[in-house]
Amino acid sequence: MDLNDSTGKATSTAAAVRKRDVLPYILLFILLAGLLSVLAGALLPPYYHAVPALLWSLGFCVSGMLLGFLFGIPRTLPSGTVNMAPPDERSNGKGRPTDEPPAAGADAATGNASNTLFLGTPTPMEINSNLVEVSDWLTKIIVGVGLIELKSLPGSARSMAAFIAPSLNTDTPTAMAVVGGIMLFFSVHGFLIGYLLTRIYLSIMIKRADSMVKNESVRLESGKEIEVTELSRLQQKSLDDMQEAVTQLLLAHPPDGGAAVTALAGMPTAQKPASQVLWLDDHPRNNTLLVEQLERENIKVDQAVSTRQALAMLQQKPYALLITDMARVENRRRIKDAGVRTVREVRQAQPALPIIVYCSKDTVASYGTEAEAAGARFITTSGTSLLASVNKLLHEERGDGAQSSTQ
Repeated sequence: MDLNDSTGKATSTAAAVRKRDVLPYILLFILLAGLLSVLAGALLPPYYHAVPALLWSLGFCVSGMLLGFLFGIPRTLPSGTVNMAPPDERSNGKGRPTDEPPAAGADAATGNASNTLFLGTPTPMEINSNLVEVSDWLTKIIVGVGLIELKSLPGSARSMAAFIAPSLNTDTPTAMAVVGGIMLFFSVHGFLIGYLLTRIYLSIMIKRADSMVKNESVRLESGKEIEVTELSRLQQKSLDDMQEAVTQLLLAHPPDGGAAVTALAGMPTAQKPASQVLWLDDHPRNNTLLVEQLERENIKVDQAVSTRQALAMLQQKPYALLITDMARVENRRRIKDAGVRTVREVRQAQPALPIIVYCSKDTVASYGTEAEAAGARFITTSGTSLLASVNKLLHEERGDGAQSSTQ
């Protein structure tokens, strides 16, 4: 299902990444400008040697980058550390209410695992933070020594400039001035390059690597694993769908077959009849929780990502129901009414197969009527309504099958 809010978030994230990627080019442009200035001083008066000046410039720049790298390495939390609420919120009673159920781990410890989400097994590896510790030590030493020797720093810089000046092969006052400018500009700019690039990009790479090592995922009852952030996003959407469905139930009468669906909902999973459903969506991860809920109802879900794959799977297995999205990428081309085309093709191959279209509100407004005219039995934007309609249509199919067998 191609969700509008997901698309908006992805667009804003991409824009932020593009803005952030401008920074390396700005730093590179300033560095090239400094190197061109050094080269111009060799080609124009005062005519010093270009090669030694460029080598010393790059040397000071690399030294500054190394220092900026040490200062910019992000610190990581120790293993097992969690972020807690501020003390004032805990003292004011804004933590977990007393009537709130215990955490999933405590619930599992008591043996009640019917609706428990099991966390992935802890990883046996510890993240190596030696580089962070070394950086912390060195930065403290450098700052401490720098503060102690602050008075002698100008003299040390003057001595270094006097050591470098003869290599430029020009008069001493001019060489001292040029070397002083090289030391100041390239050291400061190199520090900014090392610090900013380390702080912005290395922190992202370290966080990504840490999340891979720490196994920050949730294991569902079916054995599937899903990232915590993705799980939170899908759960929030499910809550929104439930609120919308409850509002509609309060304003309208339940549909036909509601009593039968309610009876099935109260039946143990082992006693529910097994069914097979095919779900066509080019973003199957968006439907992870819904697929999990269907499989808890003894409804086996096979997933396809293209119309061609779905048609081939329909020829191989007798499915009781087809769920399809609307906008989809087919053959590397985005087709906004792909769901309508899928309904038409499936109707030609299997006219009796019930089809549900599950898509966003915008695509329903644009192509809902066409999908209904093509033969879709149900069109919805709500996951809660989707689950109810699947149970209702499967119950109708079982009833029709029972009647045909008795006749």
